[in-house]
Amino acid sequence: MSNYYPNKKNVLLELSSKALGGRMNPLGYLLMACIAVGFAILIKINFILGIVLAAGMVGATAVIVSLLHTELGFYLCMILSVFVFYINRMVHDILPVGIAVDLLTATTFLGIYIRKTVHKERYFKYTRNPITWIYVLYLVFTFVQLFNPSMFSVPGWAQVFRKAISLFLIYLTALYLFKNVAIIKRFFKIWIVMAVICGAYACFQQWHGLLGFEDEWVVSDPIRYGLYFQGGTIRKFSFLSDPTAFGILMASSMVFAIVLCMGNRTVAQRNWLLLAALIMALGMTYSGTRTAYVVIPAGVFLFVILTITNKKTLLFTVIFSMIFCVLIFGPFHSISTVNRIRTAFEFSEDESLNVRDVNRAFIQPYIWKHPIGGGVNTSGAQGNEYNPTHPLAGFPPDSGYLKAAIETGWTGLALTCIMYFIVLQTGIRGYYQCKSQEFRNMYAASITAIFVYVFAHYAQVAIGQLPGAYFFYGLYAVIVNLKTLEQPENI
Repeated sequence: MSNYYPNKKNVLLELSSKALGGRMNPLGYLLMACIAVGFAILIKINFILGIVLAAGMVGATAVIVSLLHTELGFYLCMILSVFVFYINRMVHDILPVGIAVDLLTATTFLGIYIRKTVHKERYFKYTRNPITWIYVLYLVFTFVQLFNPSMFSVPGWAQVFRKAISLFLIYLTALYLFKNVAIIKRFFKIWIVMAVICGAYACFQQWHGLLGFEDEWVVSDPIRYGLYFQGGTIRKFSFLSDPTAFGILMASSMVFAIVLCMGNRTVAQRNWLLLAALIMALGMTYSGTRTAYVVIPAGVFLFVILTITNKKTLLFTVIFSMIFCVLIFGPFHSISTVNRIRTAFEFSEDESLNVRDVNRAFIQPYIWKHPIGGGVNTSGAQGNEYNPTHPLAGFPPDSGYLKAAIETGWTGLALTCIMYFIVLQTGIRGYYQCKSQEFRNMYAASITAIFVYVFAHYAQVAIGQLPGAYFFYGLYAVIVNLKTLEQPENI
């Protein structure tokens, strides 16, 4: 195990032992009580101000923890990215949640830098691999977009570049942390637990109804209400920013849990993973995200191709095909959720898909005439905000790849596709070269979960959204590090 985790078999156990087993003097208890009472009074007087100050205190604590303990800081960032939108809805979206998460991510990475400096380690010891190089090239290309003559807004470019840097820091932090099999497994466990919590809360929203502040948030914006109210019901979004991000997150996490379940697990582990997948599936269906429904068979198909010679895979394929056929062709038509799932596979009758095809055909001449695109943050709602006079302002980039094509040109689209190809190719090659059955299962789960996002990116801007970015780029690091961890002494 790494020298940075001496005598720490479990981060949570150590944390709980210090919190519960340690002793605090009476002055400490009195101080904590005064702070709690003070916040209660403040929230009673001014709810929004109280929430903002409480969030500030939590953020300051998280910053300190991130600097002192990188792994715990990484998980704090991940957990914060799950719940931050939920908190923001309570205060009418006044908190800069994106900047807050980015700052905490940067702080966690700064902790790594300080630790490497103290221990006199090489700063780029674990970064020499094709995935890192292609992402660095992508960052350089994004920086060059600052000089795109078609773009008018430097703040718009800065927002995109900041986000690209933040995503890269997530990957580098995970690459540094995942130097031990136990740490990778802990990452898997924590993520599945968080995904189950998100799925369960979506079920609560469906069965109980939205809470008061959630309902107020939905109806406060007519455009948002029009997008969320479909088929006579509100699409559920759980703790996340919107139903689309939530649905795709559930789809990828569900496939991930199912593939892990196909490995050599105990009965208890297999039952837990199946239960987790079921809860995620329910949450996904309540999101009303048709893209999520479509990418499930795509992820399963890739898994079947990877493991076609496995008897478990053949049995799973038969069971999955039967469930899919019953769901799509079954003689029940009064369940609105099932009906929406069915519409996702009626491609010729999908008006939304037809409109997107028309938009793609309309914008193709612009793409060919602008090899480096019209500039980042020039299309859609961001275009109206940062570049309101731009020809692309207001044009709906419903696809992540279309957004890359119109904003960064066909060169940017090619670079994006090459990057995802290298990631998947690295994972698939590692899977077939790996001899450990446990590692092969981890490879397969990571590859299929990433592929679900890559596939979903065709219909939505799926990649880069919180909290899925921690899962997506964390799996990048898993794929890279599994190759070096296959040695017996590292298992």
